[in-house]
Amino acid sequence: MSDHSFIETYQVDHAICDRIVEFFEKNKHFAQPGKLGKDHRIDKSMKDSLDLSLPMSAYHYFDGFFRVLLQHVDEYVEKYYYQAGGSAMGPLGVAEVCNIQWYPKGGGYPAVHCERDQLFFCNRALVWMMYLTDTPGGGTRFPHQGVETECIKGNLLLWPPDLTHMHCGVVSESHEKMIFTGWINFVQPRAADGEQQQ
Repeated sequence: MSDHSFIETYQVDHAICDRIVEFFEKNKHFAQPGKLGKDHRIDKSMKDSLDLSLPMSAYHYFDGFFRVLLQHVDEYVEKYYYQAGGSAMGPLGVAEVCNIQWYPKGGGYPAVHCERDQLFFCNRALVWMMYLTDTPGGGTRFPHQGVETECIKGNLLLWPPDLTHMHCGVVSESHEKMIFTGWINFVQPRAADGEQQQ
């Protein structure tokens, strides 16, 4: 059997991380308690965070990051899809909302979950998450893979959204933690010039 975890880690320049953290600090008054699921419920026993949700209209501020992200998405898809013989994957794009998440000491996202567990999330193709801080003992655990990543500033993770990749945050009792996270979605192809989109 294959020992692939399908969890890939890439490195992003710390200057990009610092720009994202600076944006969060300047806009922290817009952050909301972390919510769960499509019904946006708050349960601090499952997720204790402050989340700053960013609409696509704000993405231009993070152009440098998204260029790097999409480059690594291309590498990921090449490795796991095209090199395996695939040839018909539909177009992918960054989801219309992403999140900067701050966790206090003793806070985190300890509830085990995956990112595509109901029809509402069916267009998610990949998950991305970048650590914005060095947080000892505050990584991410993937129980099925037996993998626990470390929270190292600038490490960008990509993985599949499905039940094979259940995961949870590892809670640090002594350090704060910040991440930047979102999804790569299957998207509707753009219509050719002169044609109407269906």
